[in-house]
Amino acid sequence: MPKLIFIITLVVLADAIVSCLEAAFFTVSLAGARIAKEQGARGGAMLVKVKENIQQTIVTLVILSNAITIIGSIFVGVIATRVYGDEVIGLVSAILTALIIMFGEIIPKLLGENYAKSIALVFAPFIYVLTKVFSPITYVIDLVTRSFLRKNSAVSEDELKMLSEMGEAEGTIERDERELIQRVFTLNDLTAKDIMTPRMVIEALPANSPVRDVAVILTHKPYSRYPVYYENLDKIVGVVQTSNILAALVHANDKELVSHFMAVPVFVSEKKRVDDLLALFLATRNHMAIVQDDFGGTTGVVTFEDVLEQLVGEIMDETDEVADLRKHAHDRHHAGHKINF
Repeated sequence: MPKLIFIITLVVLADAIVSCLEAAFFTVSLAGARIAKEQGARGGAMLVKVKENIQQTIVTLVILSNAITIIGSIFVGVIATRVYGDEVIGLVSAILTALIIMFGEIIPKLLGENYAKSIALVFAPFIYVLTKVFSPITYVIDLVTRSFLRKNSAVSEDELKMLSEMGEAEGTIERDERELIQRVFTLNDLTAKDIMTPRMVIEALPANSPVRDVAVILTHKPYSRYPVYYENLDKIVGVVQTSNILAALVHANDKELVSHFMAVPVFVSEKKRVDDLLALFLATRNHMAIVQDDFGGTTGVVTFEDVLEQLVGEIMDETDEVADLRKHAHDRHHAGHKINF
């Protein structure tokens, strides 16, 4: 009897350890493993190696778990038959199965999921060696199953959105962090046309006007930058910074033409995606781009601030008269007001 109890305990305990490790290594993400490595956590580097080859790890643990339960059941059956005869083999098998399900599978896997990172870091070196030992077997299994498998994307956009919502619900991330994460995914769904300041409400400066003649515009509309045009808005030739115009006024250079202070403009298609706009602004260090249609006509202007507003929400300072110029332009259009250049 003591020998039978010992063998049953040993089988259940061994299966419990393997089940716990399987759940832990499956639960820890590759990103989490890399973070642990960067933070210098003990076992972090080995954990990354294990996670990068997680399929082989899981196959190894599944093989080990099945070997333990099958071989262990055979030993338990043989010992039970020798001690008590064939009559009790059914009862012993039922007890062993119940113990394995409860204490060898369910409880260990729950523990493995709850303490996944700690367990994975401690046992990563052991699992790494174990996968090398079982590599001939897992290689054969991989050859057999490869044709039935297809590669899945690591994490989809919808999954990341759901994870951010779950993180907020569980208190691991703040509401504003969740909103920022979800707004990031809208950048490649929007175009320059969606976020630009429309043509009809653009404030622009004529290139051939002296600085003193445009000073009144700067006073009433104190923007940091203005498009510069010849004849009309379809002929925008530059962008001028308000600070340069003001400096000219201060230094009595008010007879200089606006064109003297302008920089080369950046032109973008109204179909350009907002994430590409962000990359463009960062790469060129520009803060304003002229939006054009397929025929080269000006449809609006878009700024670095317009892009940032898609991430952090509406940005208003003391000079802004309306929160949304696109809505303002739409309202003015339907009210019959137009601005012509």
